[in-house]
Amino acid sequence: MKKEALFKVIPSNDCDRFRCPPGWYRSRSDSERLQDQELWLVWAGRGTMKTKQGEIDLHPGVCVWMRPGKIYDARQDENDCLGLTYVHFKFQDKELNSRHGFPEFYDLWDLNYIDSITHRIVDIMGQHDVQPEMQQVANSLLSGLLLDLTNNFYQRDAKQARQVSRHQKVLMQQIARYIHDTVDSTYTVADLARKAGYSLAHFSSLFKKVTGQTVESMIIRARIDKAQQLLRWSDLSIGQIADETGYRDVYFFSRQFKLKTGKTPSEYRSSAGDA
Repeated sequence: MKKEALFKVIPSNDCDRFRCPPGWYRSRSDSERLQDQELWLVWAGRGTMKTKQGEIDLHPGVCVWMRPGKIYDARQDENDCLGLTYVHFKFQDKELNSRHGFPEFYDLWDLNYIDSITHRIVDIMGQHDVQPEMQQVANSLLSGLLLDLTNNFYQRDAKQARQVSRHQKVLMQQIARYIHDTVDSTYTVADLARKAGYSLAHFSSLFKKVTGQTVESMIIRARIDKAQQLLRWSDLSIGQIADETGYRDVYFFSRQFKLKTGKTPSEYRSSAGDA
């Protein structure tokens, strides 16, 4: 299927462009209630967004493509309120509404261009009685915008990947092996960045370019893989396995294990014993 065909979408009238009032925030319950795709454009102000993968800065020129089942907790700087445009939409291909792999976060190359398009979509869909021909205009604008966002993202990502030196590639691969070899250690991404000799932002970017994963996701995957081995082949308690895989909170370990495997550690051990 051509990529263009994937982006046949239908925006809803749940959209707006506004400056957030003091005290505004986006709560965990807002994420849990999300049923559609939701596109955010930050055109003013400052803030942060916490996801399962980590925290990102919100500032003019950041675009976030949210989807159901994920966490997007957001707060703004109390001294610099956010300016946001949001648009809810659905894919015409219903399966894509629940499963697709398009990027979530975009640093825009032309804020005014994206702002004008999203503003126009809000103007159309915010009308009390949208005429069919104007609905189609909004559909086309949003479909084209999403295609432009993703194409630009992948082109820039490919260009950046070609800029990684051989030394950097080897170093990031060494860090990846270190992560898998030291799952019982407690260290932060900042610790690994210092070990590699880079700033946190530069290290995180290089690591993703070389390995295709964020540092955080590789750490979690390495810990869960080791936990699965210990559950299958050892008699260690759940608490001991949590400690052996770098978790200091057994309850957090159990929650994260179930999130990644679909089973609690005890359920996994039982099913492995029956296999």
